[in-house]
Amino acid sequence: MSVLVEEISMADLGRLLQERYEQAAENVRLEAQVRSELTAGQFGPGDVADAGSLASESAQQELVSAALQEQLDRLDAALRRWEDGTLGTCESCDSQIPAGRLEIMPWATHCVPCQRTQSGRH
Repeated sequence: MSVLVEEISMADLGRLLQERYEQAAENVRLEAQVRSELTAGQFGPGDVADAGSLASESAQQELVSAALQEQLDRLDAALRRWEDGTLGTCESCDSQIPAGRLEIMPWATHCVPCQRTQSGRH
């Protein structure tokens, strides 16, 4: 298992990941409920302008849904890495990912220098 030399322990990081995962899952559930209500027309359009607004809101909800699902998938992958002991290890260079980076982005799979290389920034 990776050993983080900074102040956050792997147990703390695991709890943080679990909390963020649960919150993201709840956000996905709530968004799906809102989307279902919009699609079902429970907010019923009263005229053509309302129908256009409803279509726009539905498109925005689809974008929100995709973003929430992506976050949930990233957190799920991070939880799997935590369980198998690879969380906190850069996938490119095998160095330790700083604990501060993992606190902010627990799904991070690369250290900052490798992420810059991956993103094409030097």
